[in-house]
Amino acid sequence: MKPRVDEIDARTASDEVLSRFAAIEHATWHEQAPGEPPRTAAEVIAFYRHQPTSHTSCHWLVDGGLAGLYVHGPTAAFLGINVVPEQRRQGIGTALLDRVLERARELEVQSLHGHHSTPAGAAFAERFGFIDGQRIVRALLDLGHAELPEPEPPDSWTLVTWLGRVPDEHLAAFVTARAAMDDAPSSGDLEFPTWTATTVRASEESLALRNREMRVTVAIRADGEIGSFTELRVSSGSTLGFTDDTGTVAAHRGQGLARAVKLESLRRLREDHPEISVVSTSNAEENEAMRHVNERAGFRPSAVETMATLNLSVS
Repeated sequence: MKPRVDEIDARTASDEVLSRFAAIEHATWHEQAPGEPPRTAAEVIAFYRHQPTSHTSCHWLVDGGLAGLYVHGPTAAFLGINVVPEQRRQGIGTALLDRVLERARELEVQSLHGHHSTPAGAAFAERFGFIDGQRIVRALLDLGHAELPEPEPPDSWTLVTWLGRVPDEHLAAFVTARAAMDDAPSSGDLEFPTWTATTVRASEESLALRNREMRVTVAIRADGEIGSFTELRVSSGSTLGFTDDTGTVAAHRGQGLARAVKLESLRRLREDHPEISVVSTSNAEENEAMRHVNERAGFRPSAVETMATLNLSVS
């Protein structure tokens, strides 16, 4: 008998329904993020309920499994499918994927990307025609014991940390600096839309609704230009910090700005949030420059994910 799959509007779903998402996530967390403290049920509920308005989010729930589809653009669409271990091989993953693919085609998605980190996940992706591509290295930092020397940015650069919101007077410069991510190593089938001021503000609003602190550290000059930046996320009550994007403008690379903003960000985090014990980050395996910066700061690899892509383009 084919499992019943219900589409869930996470924005309006009850805490009881979204708590089922949390239970499934907790049952599979050891595979998704080994060594990382799991998100609390409250964090999971807030994550699903308050997705940024800058992209389309869809969710499905079945007894023992869940799926999400996040569409940022025709070739920047991502799916996640979780099935609790004791209920696998009963058609749950297949039923969820069918619904994801149906909606992805309705939204005119051309390339759909997922990640797997276990043999079972790899076999599932291969079975449905996903092609393995970029490998992503997850790494963890023991923040309490990390040696984080005081950063020494090059002359004319100052390190500044903003909490919650990028100041209006620096928003345009931050958007410009964020374009440094456009040439970061990525899958050839993935073209992520360039961030705009609207995207930044939508992300900030979503994080605030999730009770999640945004921390942005930048290297900035007196003329307002931002040469490098790094972002951290911290949920209230959590012991885990999450490193989001770190980027350096091409014209200012090779000066040590990325290391400076990374050290400043981590030092400030440890000072402001002594309860944070672990910080996670992830980088493309081939991004040796950023991985070196992180390793010098004390990050150590904890897992490897493989991005798998399904081409939905009409031939």
